[in-house]
Amino acid sequence: MRTVYHLLDEREVFSESDGGAISRWAANALREGDEVIVCPSYDLSWGFPADRLYKLPRWHLTGPVHPILYRLPWHLQKTICLQVFRPLFERLRPNDVVYVHNRPAYAAVLATVADKLGFRPVLHMHNSLLLRANKGQLAALKNTTIVFCSQFLRTEVQNVMPGHFADTHVVYNGADDQKFHPDPDKANVIPRIIFSGRLVAYKGVHILLEAMRLLSRRRVDAACVIVGGAGFGNSRPTRYVKRLRKARPENTRFAGYLRGSELAKLLRTSDIFCCPSIWHDPFPLAPIEAMASGNAVVASATGGLPETLSFGGGVLIPPNDPLALADALQQLIEDTPRRKRLAAEAVSAFRDNFRWTMARAQYQQVIQSLPA
Repeated sequence: MRTVYHLLDEREVFSESDGGAISRWAANALREGDEVIVCPSYDLSWGFPADRLYKLPRWHLTGPVHPILYRLPWHLQKTICLQVFRPLFERLRPNDVVYVHNRPAYAAVLATVADKLGFRPVLHMHNSLLLRANKGQLAALKNTTIVFCSQFLRTEVQNVMPGHFADTHVVYNGADDQKFHPDPDKANVIPRIIFSGRLVAYKGVHILLEAMRLLSRRRVDAACVIVGGAGFGNSRPTRYVKRLRKARPENTRFAGYLRGSELAKLLRTSDIFCCPSIWHDPFPLAPIEAMASGNAVVASATGGLPETLSFGGGVLIPPNDPLALADALQQLIEDTPRRKRLAAEAVSAFRDNFRWTMARAQYQQVIQSLPA
C-alpha cells in the first residue's frame, strides 16, 4: 500500500490561522484520507492527527533563499535540494508518491531520483510558475504527472510548450460546504459587497475602492467590506495596504484578516462578492467560498475566473476597469431579482461542481492513474 506525501512549499505553514491557499487545499482535499503533509511547520488547528504531519528538517531555511536557489545552475539546484530532501527519502517506500505543490524546481529534482528510489513524483500547479522553469527542470519534468488547478493554467503551458508534458490533469479547487453555506433569512436593506483575499496590487483591491467611490458619487446605496491582509495571519501592513486604507471611501471598511469561521459568517451576511483581479488569477478559492455562501459574483474576465463562473452565478467584467466594475455592481444593487437569481445560481454551481468531495475525487483519479 502506497503512502502519498504532500510537499507544501517552503513558506507554507500548515495552519488554519496562519497558512495560505495551499494549506487550505491540503486540509480540505486530504481530510478524509491518510496522506502525510510535509511542511516547514504546522499546528493542529486543521484537526489532522500528528502522525499525518511531518516537519521536514531545514525545509524552512530554503524560504528566504528560494529566489536565489531557483536561479542557480541546474546541477547546483539538484545538489542542494537533494541534501534538503534526504530525511524525506529515508521515509519513502517503493511506490510511494511525493506530491509537490507549486514548486517545479523541487519536483524536477525529485524526478531525477524517483526511478532510483522507487517513488512517483507529481507536481500540482496553483499558478503560472511552471512557465519560469529552466531547461534542466523542464527536461526532468517531461514525464512527470502535472496537475493544474484550472484548464486555463494547463492551456497556458500547452501553448508555450506544446506536447512537452506527457501526463497532465485538471483538479479544480473547492469550498467547505459545512462552513460556507447561505443564510436563508438574509435580508439586507442596503446591499453588502465583500472582497476577501490577500491585499496585494495584482488582486485589484484599489480598482474596487475606485468603483465604490464612483458608486458613492452616483448616490448608489451600498456598503463594502475588505477582508484580508498583506499576507496570511497577522501580517504587517505594506505600503500598498497603507495606501488602500488612506484611499478608502466612506462606503467601504477594512475588516482585517479573518479566520475561516469568521469569514464564513461575514460571507453569509453579504450579497455580492467582488474579485477585481488584474492578473491571470488561476482559480482562487475566495469566489467559490462566496458562491457557496449565496453571493452573486462580479469578477474580472481573466485567468481561470471564467471557469469559476462557467456554470452561472456571476458577471464577468474587463480587468483593471473601475468604471466597468462600478456599472456591474450598480446593476446588481438596483436589480434585486437579478441579484437573487445569480446568488441562487452560484449556490447551485458550487454544489454541483466545486465541493471538496469533488476535488478529492478528481485528485484520487490522478493518484490511481499512477503506475504501481
